[in-house]
Amino acid sequence: MEAVSGVKMRKAQISALVARPYAMAAFRILSRITRSIDIANHPLVAIRPVSRILLVVITSDKGLAGGLNGGVTKCALNAIADRFVSHENTGIIAVGRKGEEFFARRGYILEKHIQTMKDESTIGDFNGVVSLVTDLFTDGKYDECVLVYTNFKSTFEQEPVSRILLPLSVTGLSAMIKGIVPEKGAFADANANIEKDEKSADYLFEPSPEAVFETLIPRLLAIELHHAFLEAKASEHSARMVAMRNASDKAEEVTFSLTREYNKARQSAITREMSEIIGGIEAMK
Repeated sequence: MEAVSGVKMRKAQISALVARPYAMAAFRILSRITRSIDIANHPLVAIRPVSRILLVVITSDKGLAGGLNGGVTKCALNAIADRFVSHENTGIIAVGRKGEEFFARRGYILEKHIQTMKDESTIGDFNGVVSLVTDLFTDGKYDECVLVYTNFKSTFEQEPVSRILLPLSVTGLSAMIKGIVPEKGAFADANANIEKDEKSADYLFEPSPEAVFETLIPRLLAIELHHAFLEAKASEHSARMVAMRNASDKAEEVTFSLTREYNKARQSAITREMSEIIGGIEAMK
């Protein structure tokens, strides 16, 4: 299981990096549009007082991953506590069985439970989640949507994080895209300045900047969800790999200890039998 988890972890990292150019291109288009039109009053961008929140929580379906899922659920509870929102005003979209079980036991509103998707999931696989989140937000059922997942930093370090998904912000998207490249490891050198644009120029958007913006928003949200999913997957496989390695090391220690105890018992039995034989011989003299 350790070897399998290691291979899956590297695949998840590569998948995240492959999606990065698409995310960077979409972000740059968004930046250009914001220079052409005012998006502050858009329903998915406008900030309003927070009285009800929606959490998209990404966990795993399986265990044997150390404290990975516990860290995510604790981070989600902290996000709720920071906003002083009650159970009745908190909705959950649980991606993964562990998160669904955790929040269902505590009486939270489960808007939807999604079983963890396959590791090879594409950005398009998250269109359904994006539609649900945007509908709940624009209908006014929730004032803020928070994404909670585990950020992969290195093989031995994973960090539970919460990030505001809606209302949409350019700053948040920039931080997300920068985070696609891990801080440590084989892929750390793949970083790039996503804010660096081509030569300053005027762009013509067809049919209009507003129409392009409307088309771009769901894709950007899908990119962010897909990236969070890949981060969570890489973290899950990494945590499971480390857990299995620790289990193997512990098993070796237990095996060594039991072997030593067995040898002691065997030596004691041999000594006792020899003493009985010698005692019997002495008694016959």
